[in-house]
Amino acid sequence: MKVASFTQTYGNERILELLLLNYDIIGNTFRNKCDKIIFSFHNCSNDFIIKSKHILKNLYSTEKLIILEYNNISYLQTIKNTLKTLKDMDIYYILQIQDDQHGINSNLNIQNLNDINIVFEFIKLYKPLYLHIFGNEGNPMFNNIKPLQIINKTNNIEFYNYDSREFKKNNIYSWNDGTYFSTIDFLINLFNIKNLPENVWDLEHALKYIFDTNMINRWGTNKLFFKASNLHGRNINHTISIYDNLYRFFGELNNWDEIKQIITNNITNTNTI
Repeated sequence: MKVASFTQTYGNERILELLLLNYDIIGNTFRNKCDKIIFSFHNCSNDFIIKSKHILKNLYSTEKLIILEYNNISYLQTIKNTLKTLKDMDIYYILQIQDDQHGINSNLNIQNLNDINIVFEFIKLYKPLYLHIFGNEGNPMFNNIKPLQIINKTNNIEFYNYDSREFKKNNIYSWNDGTYFSTIDFLINLFNIKNLPENVWDLEHALKYIFDTNMINRWGTNKLFFKASNLHGRNINHTISIYDNLYRFFGELNNWDEIKQIITNNITNTNTI
């Protein structure tokens, strides 16, 4: 059962997000456990893609790394094209990690990297259609949603099966672009529903409506693996400095001072210092 990670970026401002991959132990442990590592560039300049390829090729196995490029098509069409490409490669599961979603590289998570192995064992054994591993949304201690099913794997990690319709009742997006595993067939069916919006923002709301109004098994876990920094785009995080923002992901690493220098050298229209 083949698994591919998938990350897409767009435009020419997000080089910092790619540079941070060098330090994302949790994110890269997830990616490196996949059979293929896909990075896609949507409406990016040649210069940006050249710089990005250099970063990626120094990080990931050439046997696993696949780089896709899309221009002058909608966001929805890039997803459809990518899904078709991966289906043709006999991929069964996709692990989507957005370009501004980073692993929580805490000492606790790094000391328990085997929990990531357990996630992969779980999807291969139970084959959930959709497993969300973003933020605390899958943890019943934070979401106040009663799980339909609980699977305890170790003292560190549990998995919870929810009715997706319950998330709306608790003011949580039942579908969002947070980090998730999903079967490729489920995603192909989902993204090929007729009359979906073409842009990422309206599409997210349309998919949320589908998850809000249909009983879909939305799995989650008590482990906090990923969050979003929102350094660029419509949801820029203006509430804290960029250093405090990224400290949440990388601040416990021994090379935090080095990371801070990289942040300083690559600040472009991000949240204020």
